Amino acid sequence: MIFADNFINLPNERKTDMTMLMNKMELAANAMKDAMAWLDERRIAYLHLPPHQIKIGMINFWPSKGTITVDGEQQRRDAKGLGGLQTMLKENALP
Repeated sequence: MIFADNFINLPNERKTDMTMLMNKMELAANAMKDAMAWLDERRIAYLHLPPHQIKIGMINFWPSKGTITVDGEQQRRDAKGLGGLQTMLKENALP
């Protein structure tokens, strides 16, 4: 692992790689927080399976990719993202 003190001594291409990785991790963390906040606001019970998955009954959601699957189904759903999850939960009579 490269520490912040050494960051300035890295070649520019390496700095770019690290910055992109940090941004991707931050985006993933924010997507998880947003999804959990939305569920909490509506008092929808879920299980956070660290680091990337949320489980709501038989529904599995990965906020960073937007992927939605349902237990027992062979393929992921076409719906994606928090909007897709919201629609799916509404269709299944959840708030």
